[in-house]
Amino acid sequence: MKRIESLCSLDGKHVLVTGASGAIGREAVHTFAEAGAKVLAVDRNQGPLDGLRAAGVLAGHLVGDLADPAFCDAVADQWPVVDVLVNNVGSGVSITLADTSDEQLDGMLDANLRPAVRLCRRLAPGMGERGHGKIINVSSVLAMHPVPTVAAYAAAKAALIGFTRSIALEYAPRHVQANVLAPGYLEGPKNAGYFASPAGRSFVDRFMPNGSVGRGDSLNGPLLFLASAMSDHVTGHVLVADGGYSIW
Repeated sequence: MKRIESLCSLDGKHVLVTGASGAIGREAVHTFAEAGAKVLAVDRNQGPLDGLRAAGVLAGHLVGDLADPAFCDAVADQWPVVDVLVNNVGSGVSITLADTSDEQLDGMLDANLRPAVRLCRRLAPGMGERGHGKIINVSSVLAMHPVPTVAAYAAAKAALIGFTRSIALEYAPRHVQANVLAPGYLEGPKNAGYFASPAGRSFVDRFMPNGSVGRGDSLNGPLLFLASAMSDHVTGHVLVADGGYSIW
């Protein structure tokens, strides 16, 4: 295999992707499969996983809610040997601080932090014993450059960054890299109406130096970089992919 091809290849690697039916997850699954990986997908939605299976890009899949600790254990029991773990599952909420209840804060931690902690806790030790592995935790640019009314979401995503940097130090001697991908705003069905509105277009004009929000495939390159040999000397890093939004 040519040198450049070997850097990008995931041939034969077992790659576990959570949140596999979402916009980021679907693109990641296809990208990893095209790079030669055996992709293992987890999501709580059966239909989209069936579609990925029909497309021939999955080596296995499980359906369930990763907010449930027992399901996290079931995932780790099903696939104890993983070369690349992509903790992509998550969700957000927009609510004022005064209206943010403890239950809503717990909901953000259950969606955006605890599943990653649980899966890393189960799967990272095996990576360390084998002497190789990649962990990619998907946070958000809002963890570092928040906007009003996302305090609970930003707190959970910021905690994920701190968690990742700590385990990066712990597992670096065992040749396991742990990094964060922090996406910015991406186009998708949930925000299509907003970005097509005058307010949305004004936001893009004001805050997006490149003149647009990210496409659905904008994270494929960063994800492949963090999952492959290209990032063997990169750990504890936060890779921001936001089209320049956070420069302001």
